[in-house]
Amino acid sequence: MDRIRNKISLIKSRIAELIARKESAPVRLELYWIARDVDELLAPPASGQPINVPTAHDHQTLHRIHPRTHRNLILVVDEDEAARKYLTVPLSKEFDIAEAGDGGAAWEMALELNPDIIISDMMTSVIPGDELCRKLRGNVETSHIAIILLSALSERENIIYGLEAGADDYIAKPCDLDILRTRILSLLKRRQRLRQEVVSMQGHTELVEFKSQLDRDFMRRVFRIIEGQLSNADFSIGDLCYELAMSRSSVYNKIKTLTGRGPNDIIKIVRLSRARDLLTRRPWPIAEVATMVGFSDPKYFSTCFKKEYGISPSKLNDETRQDT
Repeated sequence: MDRIRNKISLIKSRIAELIARKESAPVRLELYWIARDVDELLAPPASGQPINVPTAHDHQTLHRIHPRTHRNLILVVDEDEAARKYLTVPLSKEFDIAEAGDGGAAWEMALELNPDIIISDMMTSVIPGDELCRKLRGNVETSHIAIILLSALSERENIIYGLEAGADDYIAKPCDLDILRTRILSLLKRRQRLRQEVVSMQGHTELVEFKSQLDRDFMRRVFRIIEGQLSNADFSIGDLCYELAMSRSSVYNKIKTLTGRGPNDIIKIVRLSRARDLLTRRPWPIAEVATMVGFSDPKYFSTCFKKEYGISPSKLNDETRQDT
């Protein structure tokens, strides 16, 4: 009876959601989801086998986190364990893997683990794949995560629907593993290019092609906050988190994903960038420039500057003096 009640609740919720929607969605996709759950509801259980109906808080059945290394993390979301293994076994040779059995668990894991890429079936319970995309894109803590949707529905309108929901890519099932791997590597390369652009164009975030407006606004705020505290040598990641009204882990994950650097590194890079701007305009006393950009020790400032730009501030000073 619990199984029936759970399934009926899911079906009723989905129908109500469909009725309440204002945008036009591919109706066949919605009916497919509902019909599949009705079929599952009417199907008799295998003899002697207990029925296990996952809930949003049943972590043991809903998700699995494989041992972590320093490789990119991919979260695979599918209710069918065989379908998940079809993806996770070959992908685990190159990437760290986490698994979720429904969209609700995937959402919780996205917040907890900050995966590099989420590969989700379109037809997941609790939160369907397209809704998961919208939730991820609409939250500043997850809007940067790359998403690949998988679906047996491969017609043009279905693909457009998935991409409009916020997916980076949409692949028809059964997917070719070589094609999937290529798409994954392409997304990772795109992210690396983004990181380089964000760091090199600090004050011009409008010129960077971010995944979402939330990401653009976030990095604009980060740079503005740091620039407003340049002369404050005590300004730290704790102060930055306070100004952003976000937890330390959320700020770290977001900045690390978007720039490839940690928050402390970004604070230092912004300071050094301002110092370089000053030194290329006219000669300055090194100690004075160091103080202006928040370094209390001129020697440490010079060491960091040379490490970042491959030239010492004193030598840059000399070059500027010769040009003026």
